[in-house]
Amino acid sequence: MTRTSVRAVLLSLLALVAAVAVGCGSSDDDSSSASTSGGSGSDKKVVLRVGTQKDGIRAVLQKSGQLDDLPYEIEWSTFVAGPPLVEAAGADRIDVAWVGCAPPIFGAAAGASFNVIAAVKERDSQENRLLVPKDSSITSIADLKGKKIAVPRGTSGHAFILNALKSEGLSSKDVEFAFLAPPDALAAFQSGSVDALSVWDPFATQAIATLDAKEIAAGEPYEHGLGFEIASSAQLRDPAKVAAIQDYLRRLQAAWTWAGDNPDEWAAAWSEDSGLPLEVTRIAARRKASDIVPLDGEIVDSQQRLADLFFSEGELTRRVTFTDIVDESVYGDRAAN
Repeated sequence: MTRTSVRAVLLSLLALVAAVAVGCGSSDDDSSSASTSGGSGSDKKVVLRVGTQKDGIRAVLQKSGQLDDLPYEIEWSTFVAGPPLVEAAGADRIDVAWVGCAPPIFGAAAGASFNVIAAVKERDSQENRLLVPKDSSITSIADLKGKKIAVPRGTSGHAFILNALKSEGLSSKDVEFAFLAPPDALAAFQSGSVDALSVWDPFATQAIATLDAKEIAAGEPYEHGLGFEIASSAQLRDPAKVAAIQDYLRRLQAAWTWAGDNPDEWAAAWSEDSGLPLEVTRIAARRKASDIVPLDGEIVDSQQRLADLFFSEGELTRRVTFTDIVDESVYGDRAAN
């Protein structure tokens, strides 16, 4: 397998966003944006640049009423996956975003200028699923030896499959990875050009619902449903922007609490916002209930083990010390007020 630098991978993923639509009937890309403002007055408001995927974030905030009376404006940008979100934060093109467990590690290896400011825990501890065609002879992780697996590089799906392989005494050398962005990975799976797919919701749910995929493994013990809120390092030097980020995270947590009690309302709004089928978002909305939590030693240690695994598998060009990108001053008990 030919290796390129991690930065080249991140940049190439970012370039894909302009050309690749995510979900069904969607044409959003990383340059698309819309502003949401609240309140009134002549003073110039802070503009908070929020990066999203097809993750239902904007929909849950809107539907739950958390975008009402904002003391700042929000400029939304939609990306295809976590790695280009990290790249955008490092380039100071966005202020804050939610990504999976692996993108911050790849961003740190590439020297991107961003920080991890909080953790996100999915309540069911499941984010990714290992899928095979319905009639596949693959019935276990051990059966993947010698097979071709589609997975977006540097994502939580990448972390999930490496941990799954490790559990059976296998490594990336025992399989062939087809590193593809989610829409291309789904297309490859549908065409039969790959034997398996490792991807997160809502894409995993979409594959099961529309491509007749069969689930082989999901969630623990290969992952713990752990993601992160990241922020541009440059913007964390601006007190007004930090205050807006803190307020945004509080609103997002309140929105997720609302979603736990109103999953069907979130699903309908998510479908409308993203173009994903309602049959997909109805399932995903129940699976994606999450909580924003402060960074703690257990979380940091888990991420360090993952960073070490990526390095030992030859997926990183240099070792990553996860604490180097952690900033605990924004969210939680150590937050600066």
